Amino acid sequence: MANVTKLVSLWNWQSPEFVNIADLDAAKKRTLRAAKIHDMGKPQKFKFKVEVKNNKPKLIYSFSGHRFLAEDKHEPWAEYLAKGHHDFSIHDIARDSYKLKTLAQSNNLLGKASQYREILETDPLAYARELYILEMCDQIEAEIACRFYDDDEQAESRVFMDFNIVQDPHNNHEFSLEPWVFGDDVSEISLPLTTWSMPFPKDLKQEIESYQGDRPKDKETDWAKRLNKAVKDWWHNDFDINSTRNNKHIITLKRLANEKLGAIDCNTLYLKIPENKSFTPNEMQQAVMDNIIGEDKYPALLLKAPTGSGKTEAILFPALANRNRLFLVLPTRSLIEDQSERIGKYLTRFSALEENQDRQFSLVIDTGSVMTRKLYGNGESFKPKNNPRRHLYKGDVILTTLDKFIYRYFAFGDKQKSFIFPHRIQQQKTLICFDEAHSYENIAFTNFQSLVKSLYEQGRSLVLMTATMPEKLIKTFDYLEPLDFSDFVEPKLRSFDYLDKISIGEEQEDGSFDSSNFQEQVTAIALEEIKVKPQRRILLIVETVKDAVGVYLKLKEKLNSDNLFLYHGRIADQLRPDIYQQIKQRDDNGQPYILVTTRAIEVGCDLNAETLITQICPPENLIQRVGRCNRRGNVQDAKVIVVGDRIPDFLNTLDTEAWNNYRSVLSQLNEFDAEAVGDCIFSQQQVDDYRVLETFSMLHDYVYGSDLTCQETHEKGVIPTRSWQPSVTLQFIGKDHSSEVDITDEKPHSITVPIERLCAGNEYAHVIVQEQFYDKDTTRGGMRPLRWGSAYSKNILVTIRNEDQIGLCFAHGLENYQYDSELGFVDLPKVFIKIASKGTEEKLLHICEKNGGKHKSIISYIKENIN
Repeated sequence: MANVTKLVSLWNWQSPEFVNIADLDAAKKRTLRAAKIHDMGKPQKFKFKVEVKNNKPKLIYSFSGHRFLAEDKHEPWAEYLAKGHHDFSIHDIARDSYKLKTLAQSNNLLGKASQYREILETDPLAYARELYILEMCDQIEAEIACRFYDDDEQAESRVFMDFNIVQDPHNNHEFSLEPWVFGDDVSEISLPLTTWSMPFPKDLKQEIESYQGDRPKDKETDWAKRLNKAVKDWWHNDFDINSTRNNKHIITLKRLANEKLGAIDCNTLYLKIPENKSFTPNEMQQAVMDNIIGEDKYPALLLKAPTGSGKTEAILFPALANRNRLFLVLPTRSLIEDQSERIGKYLTRFSALEENQDRQFSLVIDTGSVMTRKLYGNGESFKPKNNPRRHLYKGDVILTTLDKFIYRYFAFGDKQKSFIFPHRIQQQKTLICFDEAHSYENIAFTNFQSLVKSLYEQGRSLVLMTATMPEKLIKTFDYLEPLDFSDFVEPKLRSFDYLDKISIGEEQEDGSFDSSNFQEQVTAIALEEIKVKPQRRILLIVETVKDAVGVYLKLKEKLNSDNLFLYHGRIADQLRPDIYQQIKQRDDNGQPYILVTTRAIEVGCDLNAETLITQICPPENLIQRVGRCNRRGNVQDAKVIVVGDRIPDFLNTLDTEAWNNYRSVLSQLNEFDAEAVGDCIFSQQQVDDYRVLETFSMLHDYVYGSDLTCQETHEKGVIPTRSWQPSVTLQFIGKDHSSEVDITDEKPHSITVPIERLCAGNEYAHVIVQEQFYDKDTTRGGMRPLRWGSAYSKNILVTIRNEDQIGLCFAHGLENYQYDSELGFVDLPKVFIKIASKGTEEKLLHICEKNGGKHKSIISYIKENIN
């Protein structure tokens, strides 16, 4: 406690996040008082426990419940900080902030209630901010102790705080810290570490050491009781603070030698960290840099610039130079796969700069299916030793999707430390960039608007980047400063051909869709292109997984498969990054390929194809797709071929008049004209679903205003991001149909799908539907059969196996699912039945035959259409 108190007393209270605090001295005193009492209950709650694993006894210890013994009758705020210093969860922080704000006045607390209420009404995050300081100092002290006593595994687990500690390899008493969170006038800090020793009771030691695995389970409890009694007797009767002391070590904590507090020269980054060539920032990049670089810069920009103009570098380089934490929010997971590789290379070279030596930089990837953290230092990349999935937004660059960012913005995720996400989003040095901001529609756009406005009102640094957002939608962000470089890049030549006589297929009487002829014609076009120029880089985009697989298989019969790739959203999450990496490598090396894909690869991916063959799509999508063809302007005979007589209903954004105009424009083009196609974009009025707006508002009031009347909404997990439909994880375990390779339980292949996609199609044998659960009493989780309730509050897992799992389900003559990892989850299993529902709820029934009986469950969620 003394060490933590010392660290709190030296905290840098002059940092920007405290600038607007009215009574800084009072905040210091509250946090300092909390540090003095936060561990006062540890001696009373200290307990040994003996666990026997593999016939080997192991001693573990616990201070469980100690924080609830912390008391301060004169400063309740400090007491709440002390009691809340472990979890840093949204529920604890909202509850405690609310209690402090509504503290009942009593004789000994006159004035405190109104004082606390005024503080929290002015700054709702005041309590959370002070709690974070206490947690930081507590964890810095703990990590130093762990590393000094050679418990690196325990030290590495403390990723949830914003610091890195490096122990001097030549002097184990010296540690370096970055970032330096203490006052600028503090150069180093001395901390004592002292140990005392108690002799192990001899009879008990012999008994435990002679254990042969032949004693009953309750022997462990007996040993623990006897050991705990011996400890208490020693503490109260035999303890002599001088004679039992082993050692007193003085630890020195210093600022990392090469840490730079201010911005570095951004122009240097343009010269030094690109891979193949150095360049100076162009006009657009210079304008962005001027708005970001500087301690007092808090930009709120809307940047409009065409694809291929260098928008990624425009935001990444100044963010790194200015020491911002950059959130790069992207519309699709496939785009993240592309950008993670690109940014990883930049971070590797950035860490090798002389001014960054011995510093550690990190990249966080957070998409739901992928949650990981990568580290970079001294020009090398490496993985963290601790669990990389528990990243908690500890990164210099965070790549995520809009869905996941909203999820984290409202503190959803692991219950413990859940408020770390809002805290890091709200930090002063945070820069949030929404790339491809034109990509959102309907519910997604409604949430996008609410989110951007909320972040702006809270003073966060914001950049929206777009290539094709219509002027009508740009006006909804009129509070942002516009940077319009729409005409910045010279037009890239691409010959253009629109084959509007090719039918995309006809709907059958049974509701199915016959597109076999469409697949044949698209395949023939691709083969003709290859015949004319065999060494071509060809990108072929269709709208459905079924068509993509159909075309791919037809091409595979005719072509060298080494150059042929299939990529779509239903290929396992575990495989897609590697497939994209292979494509990207061939693209970078100028090697031929033909990539058959869906719109999964449409937005922002850094490919430079020579020929684009694409199914007809809305004009805004076509502009994006064409951006992957002759992206760098170095292809002399680049070609775009558009096929199809109509846009599929599920994709169409045009009314009849707009479609006729669009078709006419395409028919007249001989070379692709982005401006002419852009004029065809039909900006329908975005209809704001009031339920989405209300849900966003309620979640915001709970997380950022401690309004407990909105807690139920948060606990239910109602958070529509793109749709009211919740998503489920679909995974396969068993034998790969094509390769005969076993896909194991430890490394299943999985994707995420909207739940209603599993209401149609074929039923298959050995399909198991489960939900994740967490037991508060045992603090352990696991999987169990799906139960009744709200789908929003469940993490649902659908597992397909192609072999029987005894006791889980019965086949009853159903066929096995034929999973082919090369093709992905082409068909989806039917596991739910839509049942009649009233009002605003959608209900799905799941029936599982288990152990001779039927297990039924009904889950519900909100209907998409309220009309």
